[in-house]
Amino acid sequence: MNTWAFDQVAARLAGYREPLLSLPERIRSQAYDIRFKRDQPVSIWGREGACFLSPPSGPGRLSAGDLEELFYHICGYSVFSHQEELRQGFVSVGGACRAGVCGTAVIEEGKVKGMRDISSLVFRIPRDAPGCGDRLFQAGVCPEEGLLIAGEPSSGKTTLLRDIARSLSMGRFGPCRRVAVLDERGELGGFDLGPCADLLAGFPKSRAFHMALRTLSPEVIVCDELAPEDLEAVCSALFAGVGMIATIHGAGRARERPLCRELLATGAFPVLAALRGRECPCQIGTIERIAGAEP
Repeated sequence: MNTWAFDQVAARLAGYREPLLSLPERIRSQAYDIRFKRDQPVSIWGREGACFLSPPSGPGRLSAGDLEELFYHICGYSVFSHQEELRQGFVSVGGACRAGVCGTAVIEEGKVKGMRDISSLVFRIPRDAPGCGDRLFQAGVCPEEGLLIAGEPSSGKTTLLRDIARSLSMGRFGPCRRVAVLDERGELGGFDLGPCADLLAGFPKSRAFHMALRTLSPEVIVCDELAPEDLEAVCSALFAGVGMIATIHGAGRARERPLCRELLATGAFPVLAALRGRECPCQIGTIERIAGAEP
């Protein structure tokens, strides 16, 4: 059982490293996040549910002081330098790991400027599963021509996306492809993406799309978690003759989601792949070839 990803995240969490690394291998190998919540025990969530860890400074629950110290630690004791990330609800921890941050929004002139009164931190465990995307290629799908991946949270969308990008960059199933990877939240990088993949990390997707098209001459653009505001950028890539591989949130009948319908209607995604779910991370449930744009 591979615990490398969990151990890398645990090693970054001052004060919690030893108790986390002392957890049984079975728990560490299948965990997908570590949750720190004020006045609650630390929890580790995986395919088998939750297990709980007592904080080092208390009898069983995380104090406000413990949580605040951990928050400042992952920010490198410079919250200001992470303000842009905090506006979006996360902090990049490094090594393809991010922490979701919950608290009270600071609003100025109708816009979120930051966050205060931190109430919880959720550390996602980045996984790498070489070969998990092979089924797509073996089924005759050409992801470089356009592929949309739908799945619920923790179903392995990012891991699958990374593996597809790597396979295209390395030419595992055909010629090597020039791949531009747009890593807005710092989750796609941190692993080997092959010789022909260029990484734009930390840029807002709309800006990164235009940068990639103008400066990297990509054949394929790869990005995670498309949102309604990304539709224009998707169309720009399509009109430029660049293939698009992306993910969206969606469980069950993903095509019924308005965003999914709009993305498929652009013509940029001739194939829709749906993941099986968080109980079977990275496993593809269905592969659907889109016959034509929907109205």
